[in-house]
Amino acid sequence: MNDPSISPEGAERVIVPFLPALREKLGARLSPATQLVVTARGSNSRLWRGVGAIWRRLVVFSAVGVLAGSLMPHPAFASEVPIPGSKDARVRNVNYDPDQVVSIQGSFRHAIEIQFGPGETITQAALGDTISWQIAPVGNIIFLKPREKAGPTNLIVVTNANGSPRIYHFNLTLGTGQAMYGVRFHYPREERALAALQVQLAQAQAARTVETNITTSALDHAVIEGVRNMDYTVQGDSALQPTEISDNGEFTVMRYPGHADIPSIFAVDVDGTETIVPYDVREDFVVIHAVYRQLRLRRGTTVLCIYNEAPPRNDRGDRTGTVSNVVERKVKGQ
Repeated sequence: MNDPSISPEGAERVIVPFLPALREKLGARLSPATQLVVTARGSNSRLWRGVGAIWRRLVVFSAVGVLAGSLMPHPAFASEVPIPGSKDARVRNVNYDPDQVVSIQGSFRHAIEIQFGPGETITQAALGDTISWQIAPVGNIIFLKPREKAGPTNLIVVTNANGSPRIYHFNLTLGTGQAMYGVRFHYPREERALAALQVQLAQAQAARTVETNITTSALDHAVIEGVRNMDYTVQGDSALQPTEISDNGEFTVMRYPGHADIPSIFAVDVDGTETIVPYDVREDFVVIHAVYRQLRLRRGTTVLCIYNEAPPRNDRGDRTGTVSNVVERKVKGQ
């Protein structure tokens, strides 16, 4: 039997390194015992050395192409499975991602509750298989229940979240694994924004509290600042008499220690008419935001008259709209 790799003249021959597909096509036209060969002299020629170089490049490029194809990103179809809760694995949690499909596994004779964000309202729900699955949306909750065996289907839910739409995609399947009773959605981005807002509100509230305390302290201090007038006389029932009474030209202070009952306080005009006087209480002190020549205290039928014996004065020339020179009243919009 003749060896096809040896020429009739005894010269060694080599197989031409053509592409396998091309060799297959050419071989189909030749006899079964025939192969494309080239003599040793031919294999050393410039032509066939060039063919060999081209062949090696094609092999390298083919390998690179296969490798590159294997590294090319391929579409990912994996659904996200809600994570079992820390207390009960049947109640699960999942973070909202509009580009992610959530996998829900149902089982017969078990309903599933899917809960969306607080204040979120379901506007539309599209179920792929309405025969095998039953759906009931209520507020921000959807109740699902498989009714018969069927293949996987999908569910699309559109909600209104404070005026903005949210879209959810679900893959629904039946299984024998651990049943899902509830799926709760969480919104990390919104939760972080809410937490940051709460921190800002707490800081603003703390700043307002400090400001209020400073203002209150300034107003309280204004009660005792300045030169005080102690020249007051009283006439009437001593049961109504304060232990102290004074003014600083801006307001009058009377002291009733031990949370004693405070009588009604009236200012007496020059014609003898009485006008009730508003006041505020700061611990043992009754603060009247004015200075009068005569005050009249009443409780039932008992009466005490208080007379300001000092000459009229106005030592506090700076007008701030409050009882303090350091706290100024401003009218909004002016």
